[in-house]
Amino acid sequence: MNIKTNNHYRPILYWHELTEKEQNEYRDAYDDVEESAFFRYRNWLYDLNDFLRVNSYCDSLYGRGEDHDMHGWDGYKNDSFFSSVLVAFSDDHEAVKVGLATS
Repeated sequence: MNIKTNNHYRPILYWHELTEKEQNEYRDAYDDVEESAFFRYRNWLYDLNDFLRVNSYCDSLYGRGEDHDMHGWDGYKNDSFFSSVLVAFSDDHEAVKVGLATS
């Protein structure tokens, strides 16, 4: 697995910080979408509710506490069959570092 990142943190955005167009696209996604958190990456808006925890996934594949390629990442969202977007939260949880994992 190859992981590419520039190690820059992107701010976490809340509903009121989205453009009107973005709000209209997400408005009917689910009931509590206004309470969700988002970030922008590669000209795309991502909803953090769409991400799964890395630890749960890797523990099921490799066993609890085993080392794996996604060590240091907090969550992932499959982008395609061959790629995933990874996120790692900043210490204050106000930003995310984003990476692209490809196989």
